[in-house]
Amino acid sequence: MRVTFIIATLNSGGAERVLVTLANALCKEHEVSIIKFHQGNSFYKLENNITLKTLPEFRFDTIYHKIASRFRKFFTLRKFLNQTPSDVFISFLDTTNIACIIAKIGLNTPLIISEHSNQAYLKSKIWRFLRRLTYPYCDALSVLGSSDQIYYQKFVKRVKLLLNPCHFSSEISLETSFEKENLILFVGRLDANKNPMMFLKAISKLDQNIQKSYRFVVAGDGELRLVLEKKAKEMDIKVEFLGKVENVKELYKKAKILCLCSFVEGLPTVLIESLYFNVCRISTLYYDGARDLIEDNKDGILVECDDAEMLAKKIEFVLQNEDFRSSLVKNAKTRCINFDINEIKKQWLKLIDEVIYA
Repeated sequence: MRVTFIIATLNSGGAERVLVTLANALCKEHEVSIIKFHQGNSFYKLENNITLKTLPEFRFDTIYHKIASRFRKFFTLRKFLNQTPSDVFISFLDTTNIACIIAKIGLNTPLIISEHSNQAYLKSKIWRFLRRLTYPYCDALSVLGSSDQIYYQKFVKRVKLLLNPCHFSSEISLETSFEKENLILFVGRLDANKNPMMFLKAISKLDQNIQKSYRFVVAGDGELRLVLEKKAKEMDIKVEFLGKVENVKELYKKAKILCLCSFVEGLPTVLIESLYFNVCRISTLYYDGARDLIEDNKDGILVECDDAEMLAKKIEFVLQNEDFRSSLVKNAKTRCINFDINEIKKQWLKLIDEVIYA
């Protein structure tokens, strides 16, 4: 079978990680291609037998070029789709999904589109209108949460809830133990939605002994990095800003706590990846699905969005009660089966068969 994935970039994001994980798993038995819009190599390692194609660069520096390049992009994407023999196309993320639906008009190859954020995350009224207008013309839509499934079933004929696979499921034995260090971790894009400022504010509220004896590490990059570095100095707190980290598992191995501070998420990769490394997960009640991944005080801890004071209290409580921390990570490991790459691969192949032979 010939499978072609389409995505804007292969940078260090969660959706990109999922695509690469699926592509690497499928290419062992099938012919896999990836079409991406932007230049640059894949941040995550691709298997050698995967074909990678990149659309040419377009100019967006003036209003004229923004308009003209949109049209050129659609026609070029259509050309790439037409020249990539495939049994199925699978596109990732909302604006790319819309582009693929339009570019595929008149082509017979079925298209599965995949959402990786909650439907409320897309704020632009124009893009929301285009999503509502185009999504009914896909052959199937995969979503990450039950609330999204209910939302999209109102206007999309085939909506499947498919969890993200974790690439660590084939690498890390659930029996593995890790030598933990005094390290508290934030992993994610440094933007307003991920709310890394909440992490800094929580650190500043911690007991001074904890501040002095623990490392606080931010792994990720983004538009807020310089602002955050400046704020950390103003707060007189020691935070290590590592930028993009290719080998994040080395941080998971050492970390005692992972903090997720987002306002909106789909199915956060970090809350899944950290399951395999005995890391205690503390997450905001992001809109709207944190309880899909964490049962409060059983296999993780939930706090209200932007409540830095409560986050600090929960961090202190976990650090002062090692038995409680150990209980949380032990219970969390039972969730790993839900993200096994082999099981999720089977679910994807079943969906692909459904759209091909519909």
